Amino acid sequence: DYRIGEWERDMRAHLKELDAKKPVVYMGDLNVAHLDSDIWNVGASHIKKSAGTTPQEREAFGVMLEENDLRDAFRHFHGDAVGWFSYWSVRAGNRPFNKGLRLDYTLASKRVFDGGADGVEVVDAFILDKVLGSDHAPVGVTLALR
Repeated sequence: DYRIGEWERDMRAHLKELDAKKPVVYMGDLNVAHLDSDIWNVGASHIKKSAGTTPQEREAFGVMLEENDLRDAFRHFHGDAVGWFSYWSVRAGNRPFNKGLRLDYTLASKRVFDGGADGVEVVDAFILDKVLGSDHAPVGVTLALR
């Protein structure tokens, strides 16, 4: 499978190269729902077979975080938050009912949390779930320059 066998490996290597030069902030549609709390219907039988929610994709995401010393900024600041999604199926009309997935992430090098490093600190992360116009919500981080 291209995503697991090649793309994940190549992206991990690229992130390591970047992190050797400066702290990394990696954000956007990463097309995977990492944790159970990132899936509105995690118990549904089709979840393990659907793109972005397969056990292999979810595990590979965790490996990427670990191997690259990255932290999920949204979960760092809002660890117990439930019902915070960034994608809703338009075909199924799920957005008004908040039946979604969190497929969009704000990841950052661990060293830029809790005091920061290299002159920058991540001080918040957010999902702008009220912004309409797409099946995805914008995500972002707030950085403090030190």
